[in-house]
Amino acid sequence: MSDSDEKEELSGFPAQSAPPGVDDRRLEPAPDDLTWKAVPEEPGVEVESDHGIDPDADALDSALENFLRTPRLEREGQAKVIRELVTALREANALDPLANAAQRLVLEAGDDEASVALASLMLTPAVASRVAVRLGVERDELRRGQLMQVCTLIGLKMAIAISEVLSDTTDRFARRTLMDAMIAMGTTGMAVVEDMIDDERWFVVRNGLAILSEVGGDRAVELVTSSLAHTDARVRKEALLGLAKIGGEDAGMLVYAMLEDPDAEVRLAAATAAGALKVERALKPLLRLLEEEDDPDVTIGILRALGQLGDPGAVTLIEKRAVGSFFSRPAADVRIVAYRALLGIGTPHARKLVEGAAHDKEAEVRHAVRDMLRGER
Repeated sequence: MSDSDEKEELSGFPAQSAPPGVDDRRLEPAPDDLTWKAVPEEPGVEVESDHGIDPDADALDSALENFLRTPRLEREGQAKVIRELVTALREANALDPLANAAQRLVLEAGDDEASVALASLMLTPAVASRVAVRLGVERDELRRGQLMQVCTLIGLKMAIAISEVLSDTTDRFARRTLMDAMIAMGTTGMAVVEDMIDDERWFVVRNGLAILSEVGGDRAVELVTSSLAHTDARVRKEALLGLAKIGGEDAGMLVYAMLEDPDAEVRLAAATAAGALKVERALKPLLRLLEEEDDPDVTIGILRALGQLGDPGAVTLIEKRAVGSFFSRPAADVRIVAYRALLGIGTPHARKLVEGAAHDKEAEVRHAVRDMLRGER
């Protein structure tokens, strides 16, 4: 078995190979892919430890092997050796060997408190960040689950690291994975999420709101509600979408109050939430907005909400968006959503309009309406 194969077998994760001439104990992930690049030596970092122990990743692997093979009550001697090796590797800023060792220790030792504490010793903020990055880019379901297990058992250190990596990622898959990890951490993750809501960076607040909308509960509603007055429209939008998911006694009233926000994206989110929550009192403001709105995306959101509310009083105005007039006709996507809303309301007149559109002159509308009607059968 080669050295790289042996390391992969011991850690449970693939060994990263370095380019020729690069020390493979000092590698970090490149920002745009799963390859790794060399980390330049930091000023003042010596390769040899002040404690007289060389930063030897192979020695740490061997020490871990001895530790895990020894009965729990007899591990103190091996633990001391591991602590010394970890100190040397920390001083050398050898992130990957420490991340590999922490992962292996947690996965193989399970919930043994002494072993988890030893793994936590390995996790400097930089090493914890390395583990969080690995989690975000891991596509293999089994390995992703293992990394989530590591994060959950380590707790607060990993929750903080995940929140920081989450704030820097633009990859949707990574964002979803990291949020799932925070949710899986339970109360530990929620303590960090509350700090995210107070962050000055809008995208950090947005990420915190997205997590809260999945968790739910009274505290989540309170934190989401507080963000409706945020100065950044993107935060207000996320808060409204969060309320649509969480629901609750006061959610409808809060959504109703946001229907006339100056930002089009926020109005769209408010309309979406009003429909999802079936806020009946939102009917009149939605109808007024439908007459005044000139943003096509917001118009579509309002039409969908009216269809979800299902009030016959909306049919006349929806008809204008579906059929148009002699002088102007709305875009095809607006008309299609309008006909879908009419079908949802389902009054005799609304159904007649929809059935007539099955022969519409505009092919895109005609085909979409026919699909709607077939879907009822």
